[in-house]
Amino acid sequence: MILSEIILQCDQYLDSDEFMYMVFAKRLNGKFEPFSEVQVLQLTLDEMEMELIDIANLKCPGYDYFLEMNILQDIFNEIKNMDEYILDSEKVKGLIYYAEFDA
Repeated sequence: MILSEIILQCDQYLDSDEFMYMVFAKRLNGKFEPFSEVQVLQLTLDEMEMELIDIANLKCPGYDYFLEMNILQDIFNEIKNMDEYILDSEKVKGLIYYAEFDA
């Protein structure tokens, strides 16, 4: 999958009391892109206490932390209701910007 697909379909992932979803993506030329390869990891609460770099190295080498799915969902829900983000591509770019610079 690619990052734009995960962002646009983020509502399909529901955390539970036993696990949470976390998104890791590959950087292209040092940054996340809509077409970056992505891994969505289902992590136990114990795994969530690990350092992000350790999770990446253990479960998806070559990928970098992008966002926790619940944060991605919250930001996406805000973005999709804003007038300046009409197209899906604009929503994806807005969320990537948030992950890179505001998270």
